[in-house]
Amino acid sequence: MGYEQIRVTEELSRDVQRSVGVSPRNYETLGELVKGIAAERWVQEPANLISEEPTRHDVRVDGRVLHTFCFVDALMLLFVLEEGAIEVRSHSSTGGEVSAFVTEGGVEGSSPGAVLSFGAARAEEGTVCETLCPYLNAFPSRADYKRWAGRTPEAVTVVLSLQEAFALARDWTSGASEDCEGERCC
Repeated sequence: MGYEQIRVTEELSRDVQRSVGVSPRNYETLGELVKGIAAERWVQEPANLISEEPTRHDVRVDGRVLHTFCFVDALMLLFVLEEGAIEVRSHSSTGGEVSAFVTEGGVEGSSPGAVLSFGAARAEEGTVCETLCPYLNAFPSRADYKRWAGRTPEAVTVVLSLQEAFALARDWTSGASEDCEGERCC
């Protein structure tokens, strides 16, 4: 099963849409939600995915090290920069590290058993970096994700494999176009 079939609660659907500032609709699956956001042409320019300060998420691309606001931003960079391959390394909030070698074909090498949280804050207001990015994390294992989710009642999340997260990032960026102007999130 891919990410497209993962059921989402009305709360998760609403909170993610509110975080990115798109028209609210009730989506039943994560695939419908991501495609709905892409259809609204909510995109991030490369500069808006990259932090000027070091973060827990490093991307090695073309001899450079870039820092992103979340693990999904790192995966999105492959598509918005139109690079053939990137290496992502993320320090988990529960301890440990998740690494992945990513190409246009998918995640080719990664930390065994690693997963990703996809979610949003239950908060009513805030920037994308306050309401979405803190809940798009990589974890060394599903058990680490479950421990973190249990200690994070301020958010609603679902768990994804790294392959599912890759497909989500690819589909989310499918609405990008050269004439779109992104809105800086942080």
